[in-house]
Amino acid sequence: MTDVHTADRLAIGELLCRYAWGIADKDWTAWQACFTPDAHADYTTAGGVAGTPAEAAAWLEPTMSMFDVSISHTGNVVIDFTGDDTAAVRSLYKMVMRIPGDAPTFMEACGYYTDKVVRTSTGWLLADRFEHLLYIR
Repeated sequence: MTDVHTADRLAIGELLCRYAWGIADKDWTAWQACFTPDAHADYTTAGGVAGTPAEAAAWLEPTMSMFDVSISHTGNVVIDFTGDDTAAVRSLYKMVMRIPGDAPTFMEACGYYTDKVVRTSTGWLLADRFEHLLYIR
């Protein structure tokens, strides 16, 4: 059986990777480009904000500046198409961050995202993202 959404699944997976690399590179312009202009992003379970991507970037930029390394892995991606141009996505993440120093401090965060993604003229983008932080250690 052929999945009619194979190309869409690949494009949505690429979107999730671009999001992760935007954070790793601290490239907040590239990170915000993963969202629709009217998107909503909710990071309140991690002590962050809920609002526009610009508001979320304004919180993330100083928060992530304390780390000289931050790298994440996204996996277990499940995509349920809710229409021709919309999908509900659920994915796990694990992020490792390092605070520099003579004895660097490492932190690990793990959780999952629930997203609504939409097809736009420029490709699939996040319209709504909710982070479910499960733990930090």
